[in-house]
Amino acid sequence: MNHTGSIQLFLDTCHLIHAKGLVSGSGGNISLRCDDGILITPSGRSLESLKEEDLVLLQMDGSCTCPNGGIPSKEWRMHLACYHARPDVSALVHVHSSNAVAVSCMKDADSSCAIPVYTPGYSMRVGELPLLPYMTPGSVELCDHVFPLIAERNSVLLANHGPLAVGRSMEEALNIIEEIEDEAKLFLLLGDRGIAMTKAQQNALPSHGLRF
Repeated sequence: MNHTGSIQLFLDTCHLIHAKGLVSGSGGNISLRCDDGILITPSGRSLESLKEEDLVLLQMDGSCTCPNGGIPSKEWRMHLACYHARPDVSALVHVHSSNAVAVSCMKDADSSCAIPVYTPGYSMRVGELPLLPYMTPGSVELCDHVFPLIAERNSVLLANHGPLAVGRSMEEALNIIEEIEDEAKLFLLLGDRGIAMTKAQQNALPSHGLRF
């Protein structure tokens, strides 16, 4: 793979995501659009220990190569669906962070706004986060439901699974993921005592979690 800068950024992000506790074991997956394809994490590997030779180069038609013979994350179809939906997207981060996953498992969750909008930063970067019902990870069904949402906005929460975010850069996508995790933590801490921002307060801000 002849894109050293992209590879180092990719590996640094993998290690950072693990260090921040946003994934455990071999959970989570990320990808980055490059000149000759899409770098994506391999299946069954911890983000903590990934090296250059472990990374998979995925093409938009689903074909792939990997120096050590690995295969792409089982979520590769979901990644491709997002890139097909959004030519402006350069990175995707999907994690299994504890607070966001906990919210995604709550009964009577609001599918149109899974986490109340408490803070201006969350409103601008995420907004009213939709919650998709549970679908098998890696399935075509999941891809088909993620595609239209990511075509219109930058993040979604997958029930019993975790958050997904896209960005023009890896940093931007990761920032969205961290906003979701922090707001989910607030939601769990506050319970029914929280006061969410009003629609008017949200609308007065520059953005509401939609496209860049």
